[in-house]
Amino acid sequence: MRFWAGIAALGTLFLFGGSLFSGIAADNIRAFSPGPAPVLRVAASEEPPFAWRDPSGEWQGMAIDLWREIAGDLGLAYRFVDLPVDPVAVVRALKEGRVDVVALGLAVTPELGREVSYSYPYYSSSLALAFRSESTSTAWAVLHFLFSREFAYVMGGLLFLTFLAGIMIWLVERRENPDHFGGKTLHGIGSAFWWAAVTMTTIGYGDKVPRTPKGRAIALVWMFVGVVLISFFTAWVTAGVAVEKVSNQSLQQRGMEGLRLGCVKGGIGEKFLSGEKIRALTFPTAKDCLAALIAGKIDAVVLREPTLRYLVRTAHAGEIEITPRTLERIDYAFAFPRGSSLLGPVNEAIIRRIGQLSDRARHGF
Repeated sequence: MRFWAGIAALGTLFLFGGSLFSGIAADNIRAFSPGPAPVLRVAASEEPPFAWRDPSGEWQGMAIDLWREIAGDLGLAYRFVDLPVDPVAVVRALKEGRVDVVALGLAVTPELGREVSYSYPYYSSSLALAFRSESTSTAWAVLHFLFSREFAYVMGGLLFLTFLAGIMIWLVERRENPDHFGGKTLHGIGSAFWWAAVTMTTIGYGDKVPRTPKGRAIALVWMFVGVVLISFFTAWVTAGVAVEKVSNQSLQQRGMEGLRLGCVKGGIGEKFLSGEKIRALTFPTAKDCLAALIAGKIDAVVLREPTLRYLVRTAHAGEIEITPRTLERIDYAFAFPRGSSLLGPVNEAIIRRIGQLSDRARHGF
């Protein structure tokens, strides 16, 4: 009897243990079963040449192409998320979990490095300084000078002095010399103005001649004044045209403290100039900076070199000259949340492509 009771107990224990083991095994299988890969949210902003949308709405650019290659190698599923062109906003979205990786031209800075994890830099460049192009033709320099406000003021002054000399001659000659300066008031003043103009320019046609002692005295003084005025005017125009041709070259030889500089508001250029105690006008975008430079509102711009070269090549070829002066080195990298498991594989993929990336940058910018 005890024997059969023992057999029954062993059977019950076996059945219970089998059920328990089956439940645990099922749980483990569920835990380690591969599920669908998560779709990464990749932040992108309009910031050529690293990232921009083509006419069809597809993302293009150096950083975008590199991310596509790396994601293909690692078998990562992803979708792009539009963010504003603002490093602070981008990092905030990364920290708040709204994006998983930042794939655009994000510059490596110590401030942001304390909040996110950077990948290995895929491109190194610098801040650059650019001026309006100095390749100005003589004809363009003359036209630009002739239509300047300063030229208009000087011509107005010369015409006023000529008119004043004519009025004086007309007042003393109109009765004594009616053949040359008489007649109706407008006709007499017109003849006197004509005489003053040809006398000042040393042409002296002789068709109008003062005959009274007062008139000749005024004429003598006006002759000497005219020689001085014409000499001054000729030298001033020559110097003005020369200045138009070399003004940009002289600007490039100045220190940055003596220039009217422009930069992007909140960008690396503004931070650099602020650290150097140099004042600058700020603009919303790099395109606005270059437009102000072309319009003559500023003397030079301080922008990131890749962006500057791209915009000059695509929109301002021949109008803007980038100087070889290096202001501050800038490294560009992808950004991840702190402790991201993607950082290691992405770094390996970037390092394998270092040579290719250098060639792309050299031919692309």
